[in-house]
Amino acid sequence: MAEAVLIDSQERDNWNAFVASVESATPYHRFEWMESIETAYGHKPYPIGVKQEGKIVAVLPLILMEQPLTRKKALVSLPFCDLGGALGTGTHVELLSRTAKELADSMAARELEVRQRERQGLGFDFDTLASQLGNRKVNMILELEAGSEQQLAAFKPKLRSQIKKAMKNGCTTELGNNERLVEDFYHVFSRNMHALGSPVHSKDLFHIISKAFGDQAVVAVTYFEGKVAAGGIVLKNGKNAAIPWASSLAEYNRLAPNMLLYWELLANCCDSGIRTFDFGRSTFGEGTFRFKKQWGAQPYLLSWQNWIEESEGGAGAPGKIRPMLESAWRCLPLGLVNVLGPLVRKHIRL
Repeated sequence: MAEAVLIDSQERDNWNAFVASVESATPYHRFEWMESIETAYGHKPYPIGVKQEGKIVAVLPLILMEQPLTRKKALVSLPFCDLGGALGTGTHVELLSRTAKELADSMAARELEVRQRERQGLGFDFDTLASQLGNRKVNMILELEAGSEQQLAAFKPKLRSQIKKAMKNGCTTELGNNERLVEDFYHVFSRNMHALGSPVHSKDLFHIISKAFGDQAVVAVTYFEGKVAAGGIVLKNGKNAAIPWASSLAEYNRLAPNMLLYWELLANCCDSGIRTFDFGRSTFGEGTFRFKKQWGAQPYLLSWQNWIEESEGGAGAPGKIRPMLESAWRCLPLGLVNVLGPLVRKHIRL
């Protein structure tokens, strides 16, 4: 008989083995994501699993988020990324849903937010989709070839020339997973977040995630004349990979370091058995969407739901106050925002 229970960290390997076997699972479903967020920010994880004959057959990773001052509570699957949600068959998912709602009720949580994407891609008729979707959020997914040589050959000539341009300009990329690469990545990332007027994540979060994921994490940094120009982090699970963070410095844009960065990460994934690459969330038709589209990525509509209210929604258009806050944040010194940013960012679910 199947039962839903909270999974202890001692069963991390069993949880991850199940997650790695599910085609629709993401790297964020891995136990390390929950543990890293708790270590870095103190948000308590509630990993619900369905067990049958002692074996994990379905999972729903949840993290409790509490708003400062108000103490309002929300269970989220999952924060700080695009996706989470339940993995398993229909009856097991129903059991996970009931258990999650009971858990939310027991702790007086106002929301039970579950982040998922539609199973079918929207296709490549972008002109028609633009009129239908407006500013809806989509997940950009690329089905990879069986090797980097095949993948490069599959790209359009214009894209290949942009990758070669970065190489001809003297850009080089180093891939690995160590503290130095994480530090170099954060050098770019924190400056880019400041330029965007957005609070930055704690540097510790990236060190913790990279260490926790081990060989399932790849940190890439593109250099020009010894200086950091771009950086990104890819996380893997089974045959799927995702790039939750990537940034480049505007002063190097003419050299196209971002193109080389993404290519090196894609090549690494192709040659290590990854077959699906998640470019992350974008607003349909906007700049980041067009950047990901040129690689051949297909849009999948994001569906974020509050299971308590049974209402469906998503990350829509920002409120009018957000541009004012971003402008004010950009005016603060970089050193100050790198201290204040994590204190704010830890409470922002996106």
